[in-house]
Amino acid sequence: MERNTIRYIIILATFSVLGIILIQFFFIKNTVDLNEKKFHESTTQALNDVAHKLAIYNQKLTGKEKKPNLTNAVDQISNNYYVVNVNEDIHPDLLEHFLLDEFKNHNLEVDFEYAIYDCENEKMVYGKYLNEENDSLQEKLLVNRSVDGCGAEDVLFEQHYNTKSVKKECGLPTCEKYTYYFGVSFPNRSKYYSNQIHAWYVVSGFMLIVILFFGYTLFIIFKQRRLSEIQKNFINNLTHEFKTPIASIDLSSKVISDPKIINHPLRLKEYTNIISEQTQRLSAQVDKVLQMASIEKQVLQLDLQTIELKSFIGKSIEDFKTSQNGNKYAINFESSVSDWTVKADQLHFSNVIFNILDNAIKYCDEAPSIWVSLSQSKKQIYLKFADNGIGIPKEFRKKIFGRFFRIPTGDIHNVKGFGLGLDYVRKIIARHDWEIEVADNSPKGSIFTIIIPKK
Repeated sequence: MERNTIRYIIILATFSVLGIILIQFFFIKNTVDLNEKKFHESTTQALNDVAHKLAIYNQKLTGKEKKPNLTNAVDQISNNYYVVNVNEDIHPDLLEHFLLDEFKNHNLEVDFEYAIYDCENEKMVYGKYLNEENDSLQEKLLVNRSVDGCGAEDVLFEQHYNTKSVKKECGLPTCEKYTYYFGVSFPNRSKYYSNQIHAWYVVSGFMLIVILFFGYTLFIIFKQRRLSEIQKNFINNLTHEFKTPIASIDLSSKVISDPKIINHPLRLKEYTNIISEQTQRLSAQVDKVLQMASIEKQVLQLDLQTIELKSFIGKSIEDFKTSQNGNKYAINFESSVSDWTVKADQLHFSNVIFNILDNAIKYCDEAPSIWVSLSQSKKQIYLKFADNGIGIPKEFRKKIFGRFFRIPTGDIHNVKGFGLGLDYVRKIIARHDWEIEVADNSPKGSIFTIIIPKK
């Protein structure tokens, strides 16, 4: 998939998700505002009805014929606190009954606290907190006591005068605007909103799933794009790695096929050596690919043997020197560890050393110089490879151990390879339960450190 296509898909998908989130936010905000307004209107109407009922009942008891003036009786002091002016004495049990009745009539199924202002002591008294359980008990009480055709109001009124109520002080705030009033507080009014916007919670949950799916989709797109680039680079590297020896073998075979070559034995031997060397090179590359495939399928079985580290590393370095077309590189080895043995697979451990040394030589823009050291602490042994190469940028030090990964160099490919060497090193080190780290080698180059725990 083209880079611009992926970019357009991501931008379009991002704006789509943001648009949906924005629309949902405005819908939820409008719903909350609407429910806020609805709650306020319902509460105001219910409290007005309570005040009206209290006034009518007081008028019935006193025998007054004058209609009560209850215009704007309800006043909202704060977001969840209302006071109601009644201009008359208020009976607590009667008030509680009317509150429960009117809140039920207006579908205000929410906990509340009420209290009555005592003008003598200038305090809120008869305070009580009511929830759904109190509501049920109160209704049961009223049903049991409403006998002989008596109304609930008459029963409560009789109860109020037969049983003296205790003026328990309440923490609700007072209001200097009125003399005879009661206050109602809704400490858990959010419960009312949560019931009203329950459907939006479901929508929000669905939206969260969509966002997670969108994020996962982006992750897959980037992963597939990265794998596509890795595959492309691998194919290019594989083509270059195979093309050169094949071309050399083809050229040498054409020269050897000439009948006159028999008269030039030195040239014949030279081209025969070329064919042999290039065939070995091809075979080594194929073995490397097959080897990585076997490790990836986890079918590799290590042949663990007891080896003496110092002598094994020294021999591996010498073997490496003689394997590089007869060239002698400056590889210095020193060890402060002697007669220390570990369990390791000799073949793969040797290959690990070969790969690290090979990289140190390939990625060097001057005469390669490598320092190999073996040291120890109380719990670990450290095998370090310090080189004077081009170094590894910090942001790539973890990525270099990834399969097929090669540090980006633009359109310049001075060093051939598949990007399999360090991936092989990492997996073999992990199979031995060892660790490997990379650091700077000031002023130039890198340091690869294999950490072997003492057992």
